[in-house]
Amino acid sequence: MAKKRKKRGTRQRRPLFQSEKYSIRALHEDREYGMYWYAWLWKIVRPLLIFLCSALMVIGMVSVGYDRVYNAFFAPVSADSAEVVTFQIDDGETVTQIGARLQAANLLRDSRVFKYMVQFRGLTNALSYGTFKLSPGMNTGEIIDELTSGSQTNERVITIVPGWTAEDIAKYLVDIGALEDTGEFLRLCNDVDRFVGSSYALRDAQNHGALQGRKYALEGYLAPDTYRIFVSATAESIIRTLLNQHNKVVDNVFYADHSEYYTDEAGVYHEVEKYNSTLTMDQTVTLASMIEKEAANREDYARVSAVFHNRLAQGMKLESDPTVTYLSGEHKLALSDEEIAQQNAYNTYFMPALPAGPICNPSAAALEAAMLPDMEYIKDGYLYFCATEPNSGKLAFSVSKAEHEANVALYRPLWEEYDRQQAAKQTTP
Repeated sequence: MAKKRKKRGTRQRRPLFQSEKYSIRALHEDREYGMYWYAWLWKIVRPLLIFLCSALMVIGMVSVGYDRVYNAFFAPVSADSAEVVTFQIDDGETVTQIGARLQAANLLRDSRVFKYMVQFRGLTNALSYGTFKLSPGMNTGEIIDELTSGSQTNERVITIVPGWTAEDIAKYLVDIGALEDTGEFLRLCNDVDRFVGSSYALRDAQNHGALQGRKYALEGYLAPDTYRIFVSATAESIIRTLLNQHNKVVDNVFYADHSEYYTDEAGVYHEVEKYNSTLTMDQTVTLASMIEKEAANREDYARVSAVFHNRLAQGMKLESDPTVTYLSGEHKLALSDEEIAQQNAYNTYFMPALPAGPICNPSAAALEAAMLPDMEYIKDGYLYFCATEPNSGKLAFSVSKAEHEANVALYRPLWEEYDRQQAAKQTTP
């Protein structure tokens, strides 16, 4: 029987991978970061990512909050608006008052924010009175920059149109915000003593006793033109400006050399014949005001003047329709028999010669025509004229009364229709 071999102990091989004994700390780190080679990189990146995410969250919350605050208090009232608004700051206004008016004008969202921003930026004293160009499309900061930039103007432009009456001028000045009401301006238009030193033509009229019984003593002497006046200009200062300009017009018209010459066939110079008017300066201004109202086209000024001079020379009443409506302020082409029959110092259907005074403020061209009427119309003896088609501004002139009455019969229906249309426009809201 074979002898049993003694078993030799077999040597066990060590496994290729052998689990490592982890400490508690190592175990936690492996569970958190993993067991891979880039675990060390993740340890660096992870805090940075946490910081960036936190920062983005904070920035987002701040941005949302800023947008809400900006839109509520600082943003333009109308971001897309291209409208330009003229805003005036009066001398002595406070920041609070300015802000309140800006908000009322729909230029600011909150007047208190405007006030605090001006004070915080130390710009209270930089705000100055004057006129500024603002827009609802400007934000609060832009408005403050504009109001403190020195871009304001303390002047405004006004245009007095030839043919306007004192009442028309007063209403215009109120409409553009130059005056608060018409009362003071019209009252001053009868204060001759206050202004007689500003106009030698006005003084001449006073010396001749010609200013009595007029609706407005200064009517006719407020020169039409375009002016630059201070925003703070008073009614008195505006009147003085107009009177001073009238002095210049008088110099250019009454004291200028109007001589004209022509050459005959023999080459000899001759002076063109001029009309020798006997009217005073004040009477010439009055006649010019009638010419301004009667003639829509400048080429008719001298012709209308010739008709009036011819009638004056023959002792005829001037029978000018605008003198009838001056006191009432109405604008009509077809007058009724009752209107023509009114007995007052301006109605030249009633008065034997010129009206009591000017019925508007005439242009330099009308003044020159009053002095220098059309000599051909003077010689041909034209005594009548009337309007034709209302919108054309043309006049029909005639020598005889019969021809004039035929023209009136032809065109009167057009005048009446025009008056009806104008009355309808005034009553339509």
